[in-house]
Amino acid sequence: MGLFSSNKGELKCKKCGTILADSDRLKKHQEKAHNKKKEKCRACGTEFNTTDDLRKHKKNCR
Repeated sequence: MGLFSSNKGELKCKKCGTILADSDRLKKHQEKAHNKKKEKCRACGTEFNTTDDLRKHKKNCR
């Protein structure tokens, strides 16, 4: 997954060294900073950097 433990429960991204407080934040960081694949809305074609951003968008796109 590209992480390893740091001090006091913090996690560190193996790709860039960014330290984050928990695994959810690390996952979001890796999607935004290191994932070149874009998530695309099937309804309107808008592209997003993360699946979370796409999920939020879908609530209002219809």
